[in-house]
Amino acid sequence: MWKFKHLPFYIDLAFCLILLPAMITLFPIERWMTNNSTFVYLLVSWLYVVYILNRSLSIPFLFAGNRRFWIAVTLILLTVAGTYLITRYQMEVPSHRMQPKRFIEHIPKIRLQQQAVWFLFVVVSTFSMAVGLLTELYHQIMQRQAVEFEKKKAELALYKAQINPHFLFNSLNTLYGMLVTHSPQAEDAFTQFISLMRYMYANNTQDKIPVLTEVEYIRQYIELQKYRLPQEFHVHFSYEHDETEQQGIAPMVLITFVENVFKHGISSHKPGNAYIHIQAVRGTLQLSTQNPLLNHQAANPSKGIGIENCKKRLELLYPHKHNLQIEEKDGLFTVTLYIDLNA
Repeated sequence: MWKFKHLPFYIDLAFCLILLPAMITLFPIERWMTNNSTFVYLLVSWLYVVYILNRSLSIPFLFAGNRRFWIAVTLILLTVAGTYLITRYQMEVPSHRMQPKRFIEHIPKIRLQQQAVWFLFVVVSTFSMAVGLLTELYHQIMQRQAVEFEKKKAELALYKAQINPHFLFNSLNTLYGMLVTHSPQAEDAFTQFISLMRYMYANNTQDKIPVLTEVEYIRQYIELQKYRLPQEFHVHFSYEHDETEQQGIAPMVLITFVENVFKHGISSHKPGNAYIHIQAVRGTLQLSTQNPLLNHQAANPSKGIGIENCKKRLELLYPHKHNLQIEEKDGLFTVTLYIDLNA
């Protein structure tokens, strides 16, 4: 994109310093210089004026609203009128005393001169307008991208703001249950909760953090939630990685699926197992969760606010660079998420 940004400038230089002088040499410029150098200087100067007017004013004004549109049209018409006046400038003015035969011989030279002026004018105008349109197209693309970026930025900020209350509610609910039951582990759990809060406010505003940092946050969250698990229920967490764990990932983009395991997959009176596996290898991150779907009275977990929120974040952050599969089958709720971290 940076190269394209400067491309019109390089085209301007190539045209003004190489292409236009080369086209002028196609005509008998040496003879014109000998007979009337003023005409040649006037013509060359006018061609550069036409080029600059089209590039700097006419084309930009065409896309700047009704009022400037008509200014651009007026400028184009003025360049045509100016060119016409130059064609009326005769480099070799026939004398009224010139014999008819010599006057007739002089006419082709005048016509060649006029045709050359119009030819160069058309080439310069066409080329300058094409470069101007290319530049305007680039500017419009950049403006649309800027607007889209700001829109996505605002949407992501909204989704992050929705994540925080969800996280706080689940964690505080766990702490409340431990305090009510006078659990001896309440103090340790509260310390872990403070650590999670510190992580959330230190990293939630970052665009990306190392995968290792995000996994450690998830590990601490799981340990905190285990305090409210019955002895008959077990949550198995595993983490496999290579150097990919040093790559960046959007913060708190995985936690929603881990929260769902505890929200919909755990019963206070039924035994069971839940599995959470994270793999970060070869530039790809995979999150897999599986838990029994015990909370049938609750809303469908795959359609909940948290899941829908996370889907939207993934679409904004990793368009065409992620794959999310959610399945409910045989009383099991399974989530598999792939993210290309090289995006």
